[in-house]
Amino acid sequence: MCGIAGYLGKTKLDRNIIFNNLKLMRSRGPNHQSFCQHEIRHKSLTLFASRLSIIDLNHRSNQPIKDDNFTLIYNGEIYNYLEIRDELIKKGIKFKTNSDTEVVIKSYKVWGSRCIEKFEGMWAFAIYDEIKKLLFISRDRFGEKPLYYYFKNNSFIFGSEIKYILNLDSKKNSSKLNYNKLKNYLVNGYKVVNKNNETFFKDIKKLDSGTNLYFDLRNMTIKFEKYLKKNDLVSIKKHSIKENIDNVKILLENSLKLRLRSDVPVAFCLSGGIDSSALVSIAKKKFNHKVKCFSIIDDDPNYNEERNIDLIQRDTGCEVEKIYLKNKRNFFGRLENLVINHDSPISTLAYYVHSFISESASNQNYKVILSGTGADEILTGYYDHFLLHLYETKNTKEFKKNLFFWTRYIKPFIRNPILRNSKLYTKNRNFREHVTFNNKIFNRFLKNPLRLKFSEKKYNNSLLKNRMINELFHESVPINLHEDDLNSMNFSIENRSPFLDTKLVKYCLSIKNKNYIQNGYGKFILREAMKKYIHKDVRLDRRKRGFNANLKTMVNFKNFNLYEYLSENKDVKELVNIKRIQNLDLNKNYTNSLNKFIFSLINIKIFLKHFSL
Repeated sequence: MCGIAGYLGKTKLDRNIIFNNLKLMRSRGPNHQSFCQHEIRHKSLTLFASRLSIIDLNHRSNQPIKDDNFTLIYNGEIYNYLEIRDELIKKGIKFKTNSDTEVVIKSYKVWGSRCIEKFEGMWAFAIYDEIKKLLFISRDRFGEKPLYYYFKNNSFIFGSEIKYILNLDSKKNSSKLNYNKLKNYLVNGYKVVNKNNETFFKDIKKLDSGTNLYFDLRNMTIKFEKYLKKNDLVSIKKHSIKENIDNVKILLENSLKLRLRSDVPVAFCLSGGIDSSALVSIAKKKFNHKVKCFSIIDDDPNYNEERNIDLIQRDTGCEVEKIYLKNKRNFFGRLENLVINHDSPISTLAYYVHSFISESASNQNYKVILSGTGADEILTGYYDHFLLHLYETKNTKEFKKNLFFWTRYIKPFIRNPILRNSKLYTKNRNFREHVTFNNKIFNRFLKNPLRLKFSEKKYNNSLLKNRMINELFHESVPINLHEDDLNSMNFSIENRSPFLDTKLVKYCLSIKNKNYIQNGYGKFILREAMKKYIHKDVRLDRRKRGFNANLKTMVNFKNFNLYEYLSENKDVKELVNIKRIQNLDLNKNYTNSLNKFIFSLINIKIFLKHFSL
């Protein structure tokens, strides 16, 4: 796990800019920072790398790494590097290190850009070919590792974080803000932030997940190749429920086994839900791994999962570090530091909360932490999945039973009034207003309201499957990965997501729709697959609390005037109708959606304070 960056321009980089960039990259790679330079006709190329040592801690595996005419800078982990290394050795390839980094560059030498077909893991890397004058840049299938780029005014700049691009662009052309993106975030919430490759900076883009980028340095041209075809992820397998359960169990065990490979200590996020509980329980009971967990505890009963956390602790014998939010102070100071570090507003309060886990793990010298990201999206973990499942089974003999269980066991837990309607999709199969809940109300707070239109990409004819794929690639998972990565790397920690294993994802998306939810249990396949691992009371807990918190736990609104706070910044007043804020009573009619909106307003104020021109 590392940080990478690259600069290509007509002028050579100033040494102060170079060393400032290495300083900025230190949190992503505290063990080593370095750079190399290449001159190409009238252009200069500088490649940067900072290293967080996880595999082969020896200095021989530092970056940039050079092999003949190829130079590599690499951020990520190829979990199956040992298997690929053996394959390369059989082809006569010799190695100087024990790192996955060397496996990446040797693989590219042998197989070219098709090397990524061999990789199971997370990555964002760049390889420079001195002979072809070509930069090959690749980002992993699910976007676990970030990669941003700026291509304008005869400059091509890229990096793991936006701040690297802002620093390397000496003319500061890349620093113009994307105000439409800010408004979209404020009104529609975090689920729309990844509908395209835009960022909160107008000319800085994200390289899409599952994409290769080819940059020809001779004629300054860029070409993209989408190597992951999302439509191909879904191919219905006629497996029985028992086969689904057995296969998911084996695939998750195999995925976790690969992701426990590390030459440094590994920890776990434990929320109390079935996803993180599955990882912890398998690690302890199957692999006899010494398990250390970090858990957030919020007193709000809507988010408090301490009972389940205690059950997992007693059942597995793992060690749990509990972080109580009520004991945390300095909300605004900490949030300001996070916004500056992330180069963007924080998507939801959940990621403010998550930062305490990264900090605590770092303080105890952990360099790797595992989380349950992706399970909800590939195995039906959300309340609207139940309604989509009802729609998919409406003409089957199972429908009455499904409706009975939903009415009895799920509906009582649902707080969103829209999702309490069992006929939601039967009446309107295109209904998606719950994704951007209350956006019409929040749009009125803008000085220039948006034209509200929700978009969903079409990958599959099944409403349920299509929703899951959109959540996986464009809504919840990209945000989780983005925020987890920045929080973790801010404290020099690598985040791993075992549910985002290629074979596991493909298999889960191939399950027949009717099999996903049974007897009122979402993620039924996972629950059954984990029978011998997870404590029964946790495994069969139907209520979904989600990894989140109540803003009131951290902010005393009796002593906080939101109107005055926002009025301090002139840029906020250009964006938001401040007078309407005066009518908000934060101690009355306080809903979950208002909780998110207020948090977003605070974030925008901080972001504009530090990044507006």
